[in-house]
Amino acid sequence: MTGRVETFAWNPRTSLNLPFLRRFAIGPRKNNFGDLVGPMVVDLMRERLGVSPESRSGSPVRLFSVGSVLHFADDGDVVWGSGINGKISSDRYRWSTLDVRAVRGPLTRQWISDRTGHPIPDVYGDPALLLFELGFPRPVREASREVLYVPNLNDLGGPVPAGHVVSPRSPLRQVLTEIAASEVIVTSSLHALIFAEMLGVPVALIKPSAESAFKYEDYARGTGREELPMFEDFPSALAHASTSRHRHENALAAWSSAPLLTAFPDDVFMPSARTAGGA
Repeated sequence: MTGRVETFAWNPRTSLNLPFLRRFAIGPRKNNFGDLVGPMVVDLMRERLGVSPESRSGSPVRLFSVGSVLHFADDGDVVWGSGINGKISSDRYRWSTLDVRAVRGPLTRQWISDRTGHPIPDVYGDPALLLFELGFPRPVREASREVLYVPNLNDLGGPVPAGHVVSPRSPLRQVLTEIAASEVIVTSSLHALIFAEMLGVPVALIKPSAESAFKYEDYARGTGREELPMFEDFPSALAHASTSRHRHENALAAWSSAPLLTAFPDDVFMPSARTAGGA
């Protein structure tokens, strides 16, 4: 039996604080939509390239794609688009070397290079950016409401500033449909921001309550921008997203998917029986 290539996705259980137990993580999964995109994109890439989930080496392989999750990595894990989590202290990173093919942005690239002392490829982009290009159904852009607010997972349950709200724990298709049906988006969720930009929906970032700015800046620079405005309050964010200048701009104009697609680590996967038989 061969080992498999596991695409890492952060999806822990929620903690239940019961009076007769200590606090245990035995509740339902977090199911944060952005953290679940990685395996979807990797499976779509595998289908495009005709490779199976089994590893070519025969040993188990872990692949890190979407998310600020590299503090969960170990030596030798493969990285294709993941990023550093700016709120995690450096002593929680266990690895000293990684097989890096692409990273979310140049801030992550520099962080890994400084830690390992080795050059890191300058291939950038969150793999979620490839979702529609790889065949995932793209929702039709038909705005039926003025404003949608999508909170970061850590902001869920907090004050709702205004407008319609969609939970980041909703299924991906629902979140995408809700974004496509809105005139403008205000969000503290990185992946709501990414999908709004992919769908051409004007979007502005409101400062999250518990997240570092690192991942937002990393993503922005990885897609060819020097900065990504982040607003302290909902009215300021909404005003920014609603201006005519932002309604018609292509936020991703400076980014090309080609390098990220080319950097996919297909060499760690076993060719599928169909592909091998046709070779």
